[in-house]
Amino acid sequence: MTVNIPTLNCTVGDLAITVNCNVPENLGNIVRVKSAIGMKEWGAHNELLFSWEVEVATDHGWLLYEFNGYPVSAKNGPAPDHCLRRITPPQGYLMEEFADSEQLQLSFHELDL
Repeated sequence: MTVNIPTLNCTVGDLAITVNCNVPENLGNIVRVKSAIGMKEWGAHNELLFSWEVEVATDHGWLLYEFNGYPVSAKNGPAPDHCLRRITPPQGYLMEEFADSEQLQLSFHELDL
């Protein structure tokens, strides 16, 4: 079995969205990366994949896993890095770059016609 150490998509503390999932029900979940698990075997993949312990960050989301042939839902569990995409800025990202940007605001005015 080969071991490739890829550039990681996430780090501990990030919010991420689940992508490229083998289980369609897991697609699009928003999760928080809690800790690193390390290199782990995942199903039919021929190589070890770097994995994280994640926790669903929404009230209605669930992660679906298969254990001993049975589906099991959980609010937290392992996820391979290649199935996650960070949705929070990387640590050390300079938020001051956007300090002069205006927030989008909706204004509703009554018009007399």
